[in-house]
Amino acid sequence: MGPAPVSERAVKICIYPGCERPAVPPHPLGGPQPSFCDLEEHNALSAHLERRRRAGSDHDEGEEVGDGR
Repeated sequence: MGPAPVSERAVKICIYPGCERPAVPPHPLGGPQPSFCDLEEHNALSAHLERRRRAGSDHDEGEEVGDGR
């Protein structure tokens, strides 16, 4: 038996921190469902930066980051 039709699947929610919008539906020709909603600013990079901001781990602008030497 094949996968359940889209209408029978659970709604996937955008993984951007704090977003509760539904994720974009999968492409009709196949492939995995995207993890983010249709808002252009909700993407992997902006989600990563928002998680860092919420965790308070951003470096201060005046703080120097060493190169490990």
